[in-house]
Amino acid sequence: MKTDLRTATVLATVAAALTLGTWAATVRADTLINHPFLLVSPTAMDLGRLRPGEGATNSFLVENVGGGILVGTATVPPPFRIVSGGSYRVPRSGAQVVTIVYTPNGSPTNTQVVTFTGGTGDVRATVTVSHSTKRWPYYLQPK
Repeated sequence: MKTDLRTATVLATVAAALTLGTWAATVRADTLINHPFLLVSPTAMDLGRLRPGEGATNSFLVENVGGGILVGTATVPPPFRIVSGGSYRVPRSGAQVVTIVYTPNGSPTNTQVVTFTGGTGDVRATVTVSHSTKRWPYYLQPK
């Protein structure tokens, strides 16, 4: 029996990457070598507590851990916005940063789903933002 080292290396890399995430998948070796395979990290993001009028920016990493060229887009509903990397064309073993910005809309908490397309299908990552309605820093306010 012949062993294709390239196949074994790709499978080991993907197995390690999938183990680090919050989901798992079984993928045939020929699929990985011949087709793009989308991996997004992190799979969830909390932009934390924000001061009134303050926004937040953070990034996702889109990786092609398969073959070919991964072509896709990242989208998210308001009050979030993709500011860079929203359309991607990622070669084999390549990566691209997708940057998201959040501007509070008066609601104390906003949760939306960022959708990444391409490769093996749509991948969804949840973005959670908490926004304090108290004056910041409330403990320094005069009484």
